[in-house]
Amino acid sequence: MRYLGIDYGMRRIGLATADGDTRIAVPQSALKCKNDAQAIDEITSVVKKEEIEKIIIGLPLGLDGRKSEMSAQAISFGEKLRAASGLPVEFENEMLTSRMAHDAGMRGSNIDASSAAIILQSYLDKIQMPKSK
Repeated sequence: MRYLGIDYGMRRIGLATADGDTRIAVPQSALKCKNDAQAIDEITSVVKKEEIEKIIIGLPLGLDGRKSEMSAQAISFGEKLRAASGLPVEFENEMLTSRMAHDAGMRGSNIDASSAAIILQSYLDKIQMPKSK
């Protein structure tokens, strides 16, 4: 299975990919879009080109774990992307991913793509973990 990780933001949207064999998320790029419709058009193009089968979007939560206004925007974007792409969309907690990317030396749009990779890797690690009895 091929995965697309998304770090959704108001200024830039970071993208990362991974496949089911390696299960290693790789930063790709960051999109600068005027609105969600343009972003969805660009992302659906990436989905087709990369033969993506599942989309994982970072869900911004507060430090207390509660949803915020930005969480609602990310969920709304995910629902639009699900409808446009016809693919399953899941959400992964993105708490502190931008800080982690920054601390790893990323700057500018590289932070967004790296954050998308961190989000996607977190999801992949979680689904690989054996379930306890």
